[in-house]
Amino acid sequence: MADPGDTIDVYLINELPALHDDCTDNHNAFHGQNTTNLHTHGLHVSPTTYSSGRFDADNVFVSVVPKGQVVPCAEVSEKSLNTLRWHQNKFRFETGADHPSGTFWYHAHKHGSTCQQVAARLAGPLIIRDRPGVMPNYIARASEKILMVMNQGLVLTDPAGGGIVDPTIRMHPGEVQRWRIINAQAIGNSFAYLRTNVRELEIYQIAFDGLTPHRRIRVDQGNDDEPWLNSALAPGNRTDFIVRIRPDAKDSSFSIPVIREVREALGLSGAIASEIKIEVAGKPLSSPWSDDDVLPGPGLEPIAEVSPFRREIMFSPQFRIDGQAYDGEVKHSIPLGATEEWTIHNSTGGVHAFHIHVNPFFVTHINGIELTEYDPLRRWQDTSAVPSNDDGPGSITLRTRFETFTGKFVIHCHILRHEDLGMMQMVEVTG
Repeated sequence: MADPGDTIDVYLINELPALHDDCTDNHNAFHGQNTTNLHTHGLHVSPTTYSSGRFDADNVFVSVVPKGQVVPCAEVSEKSLNTLRWHQNKFRFETGADHPSGTFWYHAHKHGSTCQQVAARLAGPLIIRDRPGVMPNYIARASEKILMVMNQGLVLTDPAGGGIVDPTIRMHPGEVQRWRIINAQAIGNSFAYLRTNVRELEIYQIAFDGLTPHRRIRVDQGNDDEPWLNSALAPGNRTDFIVRIRPDAKDSSFSIPVIREVREALGLSGAIASEIKIEVAGKPLSSPWSDDDVLPGPGLEPIAEVSPFRREIMFSPQFRIDGQAYDGEVKHSIPLGATEEWTIHNSTGGVHAFHIHVNPFFVTHINGIELTEYDPLRRWQDTSAVPSNDDGPGSITLRTRFETFTGKFVIHCHILRHEDLGMMQMVEVTG
């Protein structure tokens, strides 16, 4: 955990065994399976180096190879020698004093091995604490649980490291808890949402992708008609819930299914990824509570005006963006300080997950239809499902600012198998 304005130092030591598989004729294939790096998903930090230039920051082009790894090919050893780090590397992430508080996460992000490594749980939560006095008292005083939906099941993380797979959460009648949930699935159809149908349990969404809305949103009990409105998470998304057991609840045990395989923007199939098991017992508590749904908001300035320059991006079949696989060349050059509107189209017939590094975005349209001012999907995110559409390409439209940092970073599908196979482009912000 860190506070806004903190500098986060991470020493990454690669103790994975040497595989000598970094060289390949096709870099959009699985390779370098034990070569790694570190991405701070959702943080607004430098995509290159710390401000002094001495240490790497959120630079996903760095490769930290295992001890004894042989990297003989010219493509890696000559063209990319400046990004190779032997056995270990120090990363330094500098958050600004105005950095949003919220639930973020970190994971491996070396192209060609991202999917396998995240699937093997090379990932963890990264929490930027709330500023004192900002959150309502009932949220500030709630005990917290950090839950990661992973391919192995649901993991209750331990702040000291590690975690418990498929845990049971114990609550007293009247107790209020804050659940921070991270969808860290990497393989298969990695979407997830909750199905709740327990009268004694009240669940309200109080943040999405680490960013707080202006009002909490009640999670509709048992409503499967519109899973995106029922807290659906694309891979990479996070949501914070404030959860309350009714004071008159009796001792009981129940579970909340975590459903995955959301196949269309407003449709689903019912495979259960895991369950949140809850045990209610003990003396009733008088935890702070409020019926007032007002929240402080994300702390980001609204984007009312954008430049006339707009971008159209197409998620294409065969793991392509705009019909091309990732080639390491800059596809979008953007001046520092620009505010732009992007429309991300999807012509593949399946739902994808658009993610951009460094800068969050504000979603305004889905499938060309503008979201109303109070629609819960009109919000800040850093990862968004891009729906399919039977009548043509589905789409989302978003607005974003490119502020604070220059340098190269990426946009990609956060179904990580798709990213490794080429569904990625490079962006450069120039000073």
